[in-house]
Amino acid sequence: MSEELVITAVGPDRPGITSEFSGHVHRAGANLADARMINLRGRFALVALVLGDRQTLDNTRRVLEGAAREMGLAIEFSSAEKAPPRGGVPFRLRSYSMDQPGIVHKLTRYLHEQGVNIEELETRLESAPFMGTPVFTMTLVMLVPNHVSVKALRHNLDELGGALNCDIDLDPA
Repeated sequence: MSEELVITAVGPDRPGITSEFSGHVHRAGANLADARMINLRGRFALVALVLGDRQTLDNTRRVLEGAAREMGLAIEFSSAEKAPPRGGVPFRLRSYSMDQPGIVHKLTRYLHEQGVNIEELETRLESAPFMGTPVFTMTLVMLVPNHVSVKALRHNLDELGGALNCDIDLDPA
């Protein structure tokens, strides 16, 4: 029976770090199922779900703990608890605005109040073309429960976006 292990790792980014990490997982006999890796302004960050039997996952943990220092990574492990599947309709939300503190919190708090589950979230702070001022973008994938009116959700997100001086697009995912 296949079990799951969640691995998080952070360290200085450099060429080859993804190959090294995935090579250690492969040599330990585990399967790298789901992963997100990113360079955050010079810092490598990873969250991965690894599959294997108990012995393989124990071996993967030992191998990565031994290689962590050499790779320059701080690594943590946790057992993955299988959650029951959530129902709902998948939507993608995108927001665009001048940067200001609190955008993520205010939007995600509203979605939480509606019972919406956020499946993925990505934010970026970049310079606007021709202006050079910081532009904040957020993209998230979410499951909207069947009992939530998408029309009302759109309307309320438009109002919240107006209060935050932020454009918000909501589309089926």
